[in-house]
Amino acid sequence: MVLAARELFEGFALQAVDLKGRVAIPADLRAAIERNAPDIRQVVLGRHPFDPCLSAHDVAWSKEKYDRIDRVERLAVDAGRDIDPRAKRRAFGIVEKVAFDDSGRFVIPPFFKQKAQIGSWAFFNGSGETFDIWAPEVLMKTDLVDEDVREICEYLCQQKGVKL
Repeated sequence: MVLAARELFEGFALQAVDLKGRVAIPADLRAAIERNAPDIRQVVLGRHPFDPCLSAHDVAWSKEKYDRIDRVERLAVDAGRDIDPRAKRRAFGIVEKVAFDDSGRFVIPPFFKQKAQIGSWAFFNGSGETFDIWAPEVLMKTDLVDEDVREICEYLCQQKGVKL
């Protein structure tokens, strides 16, 4: 199967979150969304499967993600192994499609904002097919986060006068 070239989510940024939960997707990440899913100003947002943050991607990635999970399930069935009956539910049922405006601003859904403990600031970090959105304070306390990512977040917080 030959896949069309996808723009990857690369880079990082610290963005202010207003009282209504509005935040702007950083320009580089927004540009990747727009190249991967032209004319669809939405981001798919949900809890990260392992880390205490949010995971986001463009709507075009949802189909590829489905195909990958389905392929794994078919291979397991063919090999006589059990499949995870909850994999698709986790991947597609516990997400929200959120519209963003021309400047990339969107409202973090309240449930997800609460679960990720996002307050006045959000740290965005590219992860290839997806990008993560962290509460800086949570990121700094999470053991399995790369030290370089923690240092970048800490640096950006210092630059913007954010107390951790």
